[in-house]
Amino acid sequence: MPFPKLYKVEMGRGETLEEITPTQCDETHQWLYTLSKISPFMIRTTEAPSFRRVTLTMMQEEGINTKNIVHTPVGRGFGIRDGNGIMFISHIGDVYPSGFLPLRAGNIRKESPVAIYRESELFVHSRDLSRLKGKCSRCLYRFICGGSRARAWAATRDYMESDPICPYQPAGQQEITG
Repeated sequence: MPFPKLYKVEMGRGETLEEITPTQCDETHQWLYTLSKISPFMIRTTEAPSFRRVTLTMMQEEGINTKNIVHTPVGRGFGIRDGNGIMFISHIGDVYPSGFLPLRAGNIRKESPVAIYRESELFVHSRDLSRLKGKCSRCLYRFICGGSRARAWAATRDYMESDPICPYQPAGQQEITG
């Protein structure tokens, strides 16, 4: 299996890198899924929730039952994303929904991390899928993917906006640009 062209993600420490296109992102996800079937080790992604959409689609096309898919490594991660099943605590105790989303929700030196996760507005809003905007709000896959809140923030300064790297268009909807 040939190694695809290396693509970069313009986030966090990679802010100065050139962003990949949505098509390149899906191509990379397809390659990773294909590689995962022959790899002697588990393949995981970081900050790539749309990998779940691609993997689910490819598994369904292969005839794998949805009940079996949810028991795979990818399936077990369905729904986990920035602020939902994940939290990042910095070396000084600041709490963030992920290591890539630079919005502080509190500090464990002043509050319980459990309270921050359960009660901070940032975490509560991150988990509320009815607050998603743009095409993510209409997406069939929002419950397993939810898009990257960090990438939405990096692109728009609104963490509830659509993930700009995802090429998927909800049925009957066209992305309006310009």
